[in-house]
Amino acid sequence: MLSITVYGGAPGEIGGNRILVEWPARRWLLDFGMRFGPTGRFFEEFVQPRGATLGLRDYLRMGLIPPLEGLYRRDLSAHDPGLWARYRHHPQYRTLDRVDGVLLSHGHVDHVGSMGFLREDIPVYTGLTTALIGKCLQDPKPTGVDGEFNYLVPRASKGDVLEAARGAPRIQRKHYIATDGTDVTDPAAAIEKLAGFWGWVPGERTTIQSAPLELLDGRRLGELGVKFWRVDHSIPGSGAWGIETPIGWVIYSGDLRLHGHSRQRTEKFAKEARALRPALLIVEGTRVDQSGAVTEPEVHQAADDVVRQASGVVIADFTARNIERLRTFRDIATARGRRLVVTTKDAYMLEHLHVIDPNIPHPASEGLAILDEPLGTVPNWEKDVRQRFAANFVRAADVRREPRAYILCLSYWDITNLVDLEPAGGTYIYSSSEAHSEEQEIDAKRLTNWLDQFALRKVGGLPGAEQGPYHASGHIDGPALQGLIEEIGAERILPVHTEHPEWFDERWGKQVVRVQEGVPTTF
Repeated sequence: MLSITVYGGAPGEIGGNRILVEWPARRWLLDFGMRFGPTGRFFEEFVQPRGATLGLRDYLRMGLIPPLEGLYRRDLSAHDPGLWARYRHHPQYRTLDRVDGVLLSHGHVDHVGSMGFLREDIPVYTGLTTALIGKCLQDPKPTGVDGEFNYLVPRASKGDVLEAARGAPRIQRKHYIATDGTDVTDPAAAIEKLAGFWGWVPGERTTIQSAPLELLDGRRLGELGVKFWRVDHSIPGSGAWGIETPIGWVIYSGDLRLHGHSRQRTEKFAKEARALRPALLIVEGTRVDQSGAVTEPEVHQAADDVVRQASGVVIADFTARNIERLRTFRDIATARGRRLVVTTKDAYMLEHLHVIDPNIPHPASEGLAILDEPLGTVPNWEKDVRQRFAANFVRAADVRREPRAYILCLSYWDITNLVDLEPAGGTYIYSSSEAHSEEQEIDAKRLTNWLDQFALRKVGGLPGAEQGPYHASGHIDGPALQGLIEEIGAERILPVHTEHPEWFDERWGKQVVRVQEGVPTTF
């Protein structure tokens, strides 16, 4: 018998994937992400769950993590010995004596964002790029349980609250690196090059109890009864998983698309998954209500037209983890006699991702620069970046003096830099996904207020902006997804990460498995 329980990302919710796949011999978690919807219902920037001082308490009480005793770190409830007694009558409560590992699809927060709560001996199986992204996201902000993607900060009781255990080293979660033979040219050599960085935490007095990366090729993955495929998505390293179970192969798509530069990865995944004659396909459906997709070449052409006409500085709003978009704007900047300027956090990530993929731009490469943002105390990780790349920094004064020489990669969270940049006659290209929640709509309106304050020309998916193809989604559209599902040919289909489960019902009827959050479905 096989049991599947969806604790996040069930039909009706986009993101927050947490899927438990289990039978007597194995118990796997498919991702363990942050649930944006439930979190945004109760919390915002200035009202945050108190994980650093109260551990699991706020997250359990407000339904942000499921009540699964034994799944989470014991140090996060050390101050509250009666915690689990209060949840034993909860309809979703159960105990988990073991979990074999997390099969992690990619590094977006809605798939990885709650990993820090998991027991430290639960390993992660993922691609090398995804493992590295987790560390590069955590290093600049090493505190806060919900940011502990890679290594854990042990907590100790201090009366009724928790504090970081004094003198205790950070504990790195064991990562097993899966490869499908196409993701990294020589993964073993890359792991060797990264060994020093992997076992290091920024901060002079911080040590780490490091767990070295361990490579799993196809044979070793086969011994575990799993398969890994790289797929095309808007963040590098994204993957899909297959699990050999008592009912046959269960395939998990993660997030994917067919309109990016790496569409051949998704096509290869579909073909090889079909060959397994899968019993069940667990598949995302973010954009099933849309047809057609803007491609990256279309984004390039539209954005290049805007930059070519721009008389001042250009600010491009996108995450640098979207490497396709980063290369698009780097190439546009180069063609138009400009340099693409990234933040120090972006430079930190790019430097280390470049080690495993030379197609990922290095922060010291031609055409790139790093923004010298005004700071009080400079954290240790940033001191290192500033020392290594001192010649590559540009200041706000440089941009003011020669605004047509730059495209700045900034976002809403970097918007206060406008005060220093004073971008007279500048252009803001919003090259990210449009707001799809009330909170994001509020942020978009606030961003618009900033842009209006500085009289910036607005282009892209913002209120009152000039519309156009300035963003290529990371998710597959409805017709393409229908073709993908039919290509894979699974006996049953379990939709997740979608607000339109009825789309699946209309096409596959009784083949569709409908689940409820936290309720086990047996096969």
